[in-house]
Amino acid sequence: MSFANESSRLSGEIIVTTGYMSTNSNLSTDGNARLNDLNSKGSHTDDFIAAPLGSLSYRLDDNNKQRVYLGTSRDDLAVGDLAFEIGYQHDFANGTQLDVAYLPTVLSGEVWANPYQTGSGRQKTDIEGHAFRMKLNNINNTGMSLDMAYASAEVDNEQIAERALHRDHDTYYIKGSYQSMLSERSGLVSSVSYTHRDAKGKAETFDQYKTEVTYFTSVDAHKLALTGGYAHRSYDGTNPIFNKDRSDNRYKLFLAYEYADFAGWDNWSLVSLAGANFNTSNIDFYESEEYLMTVGLSYKF
Repeated sequence: MSFANESSRLSGEIIVTTGYMSTNSNLSTDGNARLNDLNSKGSHTDDFIAAPLGSLSYRLDDNNKQRVYLGTSRDDLAVGDLAFEIGYQHDFANGTQLDVAYLPTVLSGEVWANPYQTGSGRQKTDIEGHAFRMKLNNINNTGMSLDMAYASAEVDNEQIAERALHRDHDTYYIKGSYQSMLSERSGLVSSVSYTHRDAKGKAETFDQYKTEVTYFTSVDAHKLALTGGYAHRSYDGTNPIFNKDRSDNRYKLFLAYEYADFAGWDNWSLVSLAGANFNTSNIDFYESEEYLMTVGLSYKF
């Protein structure tokens, strides 16, 4: 096989983006390390971000029916899910696409060893996790899709004294979605999902029900996707610090925009992402707001 034929099997996209992110979550390690009390929302912290995104795909057969890939998918980026995946896709003759993936970073990162500590600076610790995902897209060319995932995570240095708040967990997720076209260039993707997190601590175990709608359209070189979402999260056990069963309502608004062949450059696009997430809770400590705004350039090959 020639090198040219081998190279033609490879495709992908590189996105270099910069922007701004702000949050006031008491649980975010980007926030203040020191808490004076547990009865209010956190103060806002603003950060400048610069990050490479994108994806790489390798075609396994001449008909492009099977592929392996890594990176963040366009579909996920459009709705604000910035998850890195390593996966395999198979397109069946009836229109169904099977997509299986491993997500090595979606649950990994840093958390406060004891987010409820007051009077002195909180310490950071690592949380390590793994997630596995299987999707059936456009089942039998109906526009229906099914997304299922399993994840587990462990906190390296759990310093919360109350065992009911310990955060090691297994998570189970299922989502059904349907894409309907409004015109040749615009449509809606609506979805409902259920998440169950089985945590080591009863007060960290929850059930979440979520609905989400995305409107997408394209006009000439311009593409836009606007997503709105709502989720209700109910926790199983009484929180021993606040003496309440926690209950949250989560709201999401996200906009993705692309200007293809920007400035007349072939295969280059101007891309911008903007979003806001709000969490309201019957416990003030858990209430938060998060804002994101980025702009960057994308190159497809």
